[in-house]
Amino acid sequence: MKSPILKFSRTIPLSLLLTLLLIFSFSSCSKPNLGDIVREHIKAVNNDDVEKNLTFFADDIVFEIFGAVKLSGKDKLRGLMESDVVNKARLTINDIKVEGDTVIAHLTEKNEGYRLLGIEEDSFKAIYEFRGLLLEKVKLQGTPEGAKLYDKKYKLFAEWASREHPEEFKKQETGGYTAENCRLYLSLLQEWRDKTSTERVSAEQELIKLEKGWNEALVKHDWAFIDQILADDYLTTDSDGVIANKAQEMVILRTGEETVNRASANESNLTLAV
Repeated sequence: MKSPILKFSRTIPLSLLLTLLLIFSFSSCSKPNLGDIVREHIKAVNNDDVEKNLTFFADDIVFEIFGAVKLSGKDKLRGLMESDVVNKARLTINDIKVEGDTVIAHLTEKNEGYRLLGIEEDSFKAIYEFRGLLLEKVKLQGTPEGAKLYDKKYKLFAEWASREHPEEFKKQETGGYTAENCRLYLSLLQEWRDKTSTERVSAEQELIKLEKGWNEALVKHDWAFIDQILADDYLTTDSDGVIANKAQEMVILRTGEETVNRASANESNLTLAV
């Protein structure tokens, strides 16, 4: 009985047969680079291409974010991706390696929310688990330092927003990952940043004004002005380590035990008379 392969080889040119064998051999032995799929996913994030990004994920995808949020299914994932577009999320790959059906990537993210909070960037680890060529599970793991910094910055914003815009803040807190909710979040952040920046500038200007007034009062012996700006629980320590309260400081000033010349006053320096 003749071999089927010999029969087949007689009907197809040898060169074509060898080509087919090479293609079959390559396709059966090679395995797609899962790292490249992750790179394409991250490229889609940076290009704000939600539709292409979704093609990398299984319908039953599970996406865990820093141990606090778990999104299940493509519909939830679409909300996160559309939120990232509004937030102008940009990812940088610092390191990536493939271990079987898992890809581990160390990433750095910059986005608009971080910028408004005063955070330059955040670094984290992303663990991508594949089923075939589709991602079935993604787990993001942050660093303790990053979590501490974010909590510190966000707490300041949250205190302000819950006081100034309680309804909008509650909606933003409970609204989940959507483009609309992200716009609300960024709007509140922008207002908080603008107002607190103005308040900081005003506070600095007020301190400068008080310092100048203090210096002029020392030169002019305007003890009433100094008495007015010193708190009742005011304490001062001189170069010898002697502590004086407000009443004692006023006595020192009025009796002339402490003298000031104009040049020194302008530099906020006291000249003590021995």
